[in-house]
Amino acid sequence: MNKKMETPLQNKTAIITGGSTELAGAVALALANNGVNISLCGRQRDLLEMSEIKVKEVGGKVISMVSELDTLEAAEAVVNQTQSAFGGVDIVILISPFWSGGMIHNHSLKAWDLVMNANLREPFLMARAMLPILREQKHGEIMAIGSDSSMGIYPQDGAYGVAMHALTTLMELIRVENTDFGIRTHVLAPGVALTNDKDSEGKPALTASHIAEWAIWLLTRPSHLRRNGPILI
Repeated sequence: MNKKMETPLQNKTAIITGGSTELAGAVALALANNGVNISLCGRQRDLLEMSEIKVKEVGGKVISMVSELDTLEAAEAVVNQTQSAFGGVDIVILISPFWSGGMIHNHSLKAWDLVMNANLREPFLMARAMLPILREQKHGEIMAIGSDSSMGIYPQDGAYGVAMHALTTLMELIRVENTDFGIRTHVLAPGVALTNDKDSEGKPALTASHIAEWAIWLLTRPSHLRRNGPILI
């Protein structure tokens, strides 16, 4: 393994939810390249394993867990396994795993519940499990990577639009309640990210790797610098 230069994030540990997504894989790889220990949790074992392989290829340390994060006990289990593997947790990255919307007057109830559980309940449960630890150690970072749907009102966004606005409110509550405990919060509100760096017209496009670069930039700002509100990218 090649020796890497020390970074501000060296030897810290991050839990990343929504770990089965392409975005989680990109964020995990970017963090690993900055010396961060990675704990991924998501629903699909095969996709988690693909991200694990990529992290290990750059010399990173990583574990992964299959979890739906549907209870506080499930979130606490992720935290406990991460602490056992790496000795602590410094960073939590909350990634919204999927979109589903519709017009309110005929919105699918099943889709509504699935979206709210994945994009709002999961972040709440992970924050609920982690905040007592971060408050006790008096430092930590919580980042939510949601969507530009949190920045406006768009027809047919349905449950996803509601969840993204509520996620921003959740993060603001975490910020105002925990600033005195050395805890910073960050919210990224990206548009649609493509796999390729060019769109169908050949124009530069937003990718998961670009979003990961923004995440690294925020996490490496001096601790006294605190951003309020979502960052649209």
